[in-house]
Amino acid sequence: MKEWIEAVGGRLVAGSAETRIGGVSTDSRTVSAGQLFVALRGPNFDGHDFCNDAVAKGAGALMISRLPDGEAGSPPAIQSAAGQPVAVVAVADTLVALGKLAAAWRAQFSPMVAALSGSSGKTTTKEMLRAIIEPLGGLVTQGNLNNRIGVPLTVFRLQADHKMAVFELAMNQPGELAVLTEIVRPEIVALTSVGSAHLGNFASLEDLRRAKAELLLHAPKEACVMLNADSYGCHWIEEQFCAGRDVGKFGLVEPAHFRAERITPISPFGYQFDLIHPEGRQPVTLRAFGRHSISNALCATAVAYLLEVDLGQIYAGLEAFRPPPMRGEIHEIGRVTIVADCYNANPESVEAALDGLVEFAGSRRKVFVFADMLELGEHAEMEHRLVGQAVAERNIALFATTGELAGWASWEAARMCARAGHFETKEQLVEALAQEIRAGDVILVKGSRLMALEDVVQRLRERL
Repeated sequence: MKEWIEAVGGRLVAGSAETRIGGVSTDSRTVSAGQLFVALRGPNFDGHDFCNDAVAKGAGALMISRLPDGEAGSPPAIQSAAGQPVAVVAVADTLVALGKLAAAWRAQFSPMVAALSGSSGKTTTKEMLRAIIEPLGGLVTQGNLNNRIGVPLTVFRLQADHKMAVFELAMNQPGELAVLTEIVRPEIVALTSVGSAHLGNFASLEDLRRAKAELLLHAPKEACVMLNADSYGCHWIEEQFCAGRDVGKFGLVEPAHFRAERITPISPFGYQFDLIHPEGRQPVTLRAFGRHSISNALCATAVAYLLEVDLGQIYAGLEAFRPPPMRGEIHEIGRVTIVADCYNANPESVEAALDGLVEFAGSRRKVFVFADMLELGEHAEMEHRLVGQAVAERNIALFATTGELAGWASWEAARMCARAGHFETKEQLVEALAQEIRAGDVILVKGSRLMALEDVVQRLRERL
């Protein structure tokens, strides 16, 4: 415990510095015996209100940034569920301390480490890497533990027998990627794409790109950089920040070290293609929706290759991959197909998904259910209008929208003579759409996470 107190610059206010800690938790509901409970403050909850619950669950130590109300100096002695004194460490900011603690834990080990970020595609790429390196005993970010809380919790899973690790790093504010990158200290960094996601949180598109470049700038100088050759934002970052860096490329269109050739759609969904890499080529089958998934597979291949994974294992992992829930997930209900791509949405990912719908559906009728793209700031109206234009240009048979912003997309598509309708609620949208769906239709459902369009997917499945 003493080393941890020193790592975070904390002050022991109760208990003993010799207390042995068996892990870290930020959730009082799942804390285990002997763990350190870090009391984080969030918009809806304050972990300090649950310290007693954590102790009752067996927490052996607490990290706090404020003392209980009405107390000054130090808290009273606390006994654990096993009757042992609970160590209490005070810090200025528990979130900052959590990151420092994770950085200290990371410094104890020396696996090969890769870090992924990007405006879209990073989670799918990470899941492809899971299929490749977990069979080899590699550590990979679980779920969406990719922020200033989730990344440290993933780091605490790192053990001496992990020879490689892949961390997904997310951001929506300047400085976040810098903090996360310094925690994980990657030898390989990869940007899946750099678009306009979260643009409303930045003064300009250039400021957003600079924030994405923090992944490169705060990694060790000798770290390998892997960029999307087809992303203009990645080209911009390379020109601005990569002088003298070891830069690799992956891409579908532009020349790249890792690329795909002879791409052929296959039934019921997915692609066969020749995977080109520095040692040759290999035919690969990928069960995923949309050609943007091939770009993700190329990124995963590049990262795994730099992690020195055997090429045969890379091919096997890609062929074993299946899309995670709500990220191009295919549902067959009778003769109707629903593509649930509703975990998130930004202008670039929506356009890619529409292209995927057109290719996947072929001659079948195409239906698009769309909800708001969030965090676009003053660009929101125009970006939603552009979605409406894209729908009209792609001959989508039915276009149904919900949400305050998506109405602009519906209005724009209707202005261009597409059959479009906007609905105040998801329930109204499903009721109207259920009357229109025909056998053979392919329905794409996409919107930002907070729009919870999985509700639409579930209701459509029940009605169909």
